[in-house]
Amino acid sequence: MRQPPAPPKTPRPVAAFFVSLAGSALVLTMLVLSDGRVLELKKAREDARQLDLEIARLREQNRELRAAVDAARRHEFPAEKVAREELHLVHPEDLVLLYPDGSLSGKKKSAVDSRRSTAPKTEPKPP
Repeated sequence: MRQPPAPPKTPRPVAAFFVSLAGSALVLTMLVLSDGRVLELKKAREDARQLDLEIARLREQNRELRAAVDAARRHEFPAEKVAREELHLVHPEDLVLLYPDGSLSGKKKSAVDSRRSTAPKTEPKPP
């Protein structure tokens, strides 16, 4: 006897869904990438981010320059102040006044003290 033919397999909806999803995603990706505008948009966003960073850096530099200009208007030059006060340097157009030792402190050295301080010191020679 003959057996009746097996009933046709029923479609599996879950498998059909994932196959359809994978196919659709592949087709959509090919369409999007072939257009080129998506890549242009991505590049434009990256350029905008780089420009924002550059603007922030330039604003900080501008703030520092404005502070330097304001200091210069008030005649506050930090490098010049250090050079004059700590390194004891003078500008070529400055007039330098040199006072004798003790003239500003009010204590005057006697003639004997000044001779002692300027006389060369000699040490006794060993026998």
